[in-house]
Amino acid sequence: MKYYSAFGISLIKKSLVFVLLTGSSFSAYAEVIYSTPLLGYEHQVGNMLEWTTSTENNSQMFIVEKSIDGIEYENIGVVNAAGQSEEEAGYRFMDINATKEKAFYRLRQMDTDGTGSFSQTIMVKRNFANQFMVVHMSNTTTSDKFDITLDAIIEGVLEYEVLTLNNELVQHGQLALSFGLNDIFLSFANEPVGAYRINMKLDKEQESLLIRKSDLDPELKENVASKRSTNGG
Repeated sequence: MKYYSAFGISLIKKSLVFVLLTGSSFSAYAEVIYSTPLLGYEHQVGNMLEWTTSTENNSQMFIVEKSIDGIEYENIGVVNAAGQSEEEAGYRFMDINATKEKAFYRLRQMDTDGTGSFSQTIMVKRNFANQFMVVHMSNTTTSDKFDITLDAIIEGVLEYEVLTLNNELVQHGQLALSFGLNDIFLSFANEPVGAYRINMKLDKEQESLLIRKSDLDPELKENVASKRSTNGG
């Protein structure tokens, strides 16, 4: 089965929380057959949408539409379609701006001739809200510094730790989060070359990042997050 995604993210499935609400019959011009309907999965970083087609004829793209009230929808992204396919094609789209208790989603499938159709509508309920989100970070391959910018919707104390892939703790700390953007500054100057995992926790919400310490060309500048404060690291 071929696989298509709006962007490459590898995530662990947390829970399946979807409800099929309505079914729209396809017009004669929408030559796409779904083998798996649109589904929604809740993750700590947002809502993952998945669907699968078994046949596509001149399909161009899937426009992902979202609504908070189930009536007014907006375009939140596009996933390119297979075009011509007689085999299963899988699709994924991550909505990282899923901060409400529930959201409605549907697909507007478009053909190359300008015609299209709607999928059924699903509702995804969130058992936990995103209290903080990673919005910017340095290059994940670094020789020295690594900076993280978080967007927090609540105030609280964030705990973070840096571990090797063998779960050996090399750094840890706390950051008093304020509403809005917050920075964590980490130094890997004294750490050996290798891969590291950064864990961040606020109450029951956790996020993880993987980075690599390497010997980079000293003449190359690293891409770092904007430094607004020094309240972390």
